[in-house]
Amino acid sequence: MMQLIVDKSMQRSLLKGDEQLYRDIFEELQPGLVVYATEYINDLDMSCSIVQEAFLKLWENRKSLREGTYLKAYMYKAVRNLCLNYLRHLKVTGKYEDRQQALQLNYEALKDKSAERLLEAEIMDRLQVAVDKMTPQGKRIFTMSRFEGKTYKEIANELGIAEKTVENQMGKALKVARAELQEFLPISVFLYSILH
Repeated sequence: MMQLIVDKSMQRSLLKGDEQLYRDIFEELQPGLVVYATEYINDLDMSCSIVQEAFLKLWENRKSLREGTYLKAYMYKAVRNLCLNYLRHLKVTGKYEDRQQALQLNYEALKDKSAERLLEAEIMDRLQVAVDKMTPQGKRIFTMSRFEGKTYKEIANELGIAEKTVENQMGKALKVARAELQEFLPISVFLYSILH
């Protein structure tokens, strides 16, 4: 599985037009994106076309990709938007009224649920980025506290350190996590529970 968060190296490679990197990204994400699109528009051929168009847009817009962009979320969002455009087109043209009626439920589900899924995926990936920025000890303490549900006392006993050290390390780890995830805090109850 390849690294899907744009870093300086990937940014430079994309700017230079590194076709092999682009192919690697395509091979990593394309199958899942086709399944994702097909769930909503029930047309495999059109789903393949939509995904191909999303990758073309990625190539055309590669100069605007910022460092820290999570490509998986970026591409799922692009495919989602293209699916919505396709469904709107069907609705406007009226060419496929029966098909449009059948797809209306999928259109509504796509608007409601895919955004949640994308947000959740992006939050988890950004949380992982935040954890990776922590010191080794901070990372271990944060994981034990927030993901394993251990108390500061249990962590201190397990690691053979003072409870005050655990508290200090958690303070530093939470500061890193909050800085990385600041934009998501107002909209995510899950994050609030982890970061407070």
